[in-house]
Amino acid sequence: MSLNKAGLASAALGFGPGGGGLQKLTIAHDGTDFDRNGPIEALFNPHEITRSRSVNWHAHESAGKGSAWTWSGLQQEFAAMQPATLSLELFFDTYESRAEASMWARATSLVTPPNPFQTGDATDVTALTSRVSRLAEFDKELHRPPLCTLSWGAFADIFTGVLTQISERFTMFLPDGTPVRATVSCSFVESLTDAQLKERELHSSDVHKTWVVRRNDTLHSIAAAEYRDPRLWRHIASANGIVNPRDLRPGTVLTVPRLS
Repeated sequence: MSLNKAGLASAALGFGPGGGGLQKLTIAHDGTDFDRNGPIEALFNPHEITRSRSVNWHAHESAGKGSAWTWSGLQQEFAAMQPATLSLELFFDTYESRAEASMWARATSLVTPPNPFQTGDATDVTALTSRVSRLAEFDKELHRPPLCTLSWGAFADIFTGVLTQISERFTMFLPDGTPVRATVSCSFVESLTDAQLKERELHSSDVHKTWVVRRNDTLHSIAAAEYRDPRLWRHIASANGIVNPRDLRPGTVLTVPRLS
């Protein structure tokens, strides 16, 4: 996705999504270092947000035999629904956003960037971009990276998930090498609450499912939850090549086969 420079120019002049007193896209998170890295407000609103989801189906070809072999149909069997993903680009600029910079100069420089090595008293743009990059870092208290929620005015709760990929591109520098303009490309993967997972739960035992092993889980307890019969644990053990049913490690993703 390319940066829409004309849109950024209109934003700087107050006409676009990032201008004036319009609502800004905000990334909230549950990180414990909230005072230093609290909600992140976009300096310029993104001009594109991409959400996508994959659904897995298995094709089953069946053949019928009459006077000759003929294909009688192609059936699709639902397998699993993958977590949704979200991608966007955030633009940060500490040079053109200086109070003394004229609105027109800010707009024209966004459309036609000047020499990337500029003079001026702008601050280091990494002070802003690092707040986003910290969302992909391990939180010592949570024992995981922070869970993020993206909102934008009336477009509330755009997405809830974890930052799985980030790319920072620095495009303008001061003579001493200080970066003052950057584009941060972010990719998030959906993370659902227990209540949301409950709503999406497949209650039928005749479909393939997966199970993420949690502490204290056993094959018997999983079979009881999925098949309503703990005695059917061997179906799960066989599908996952488990020799020792007591050797279940938290975080392992098991295949829960359908019952024929």
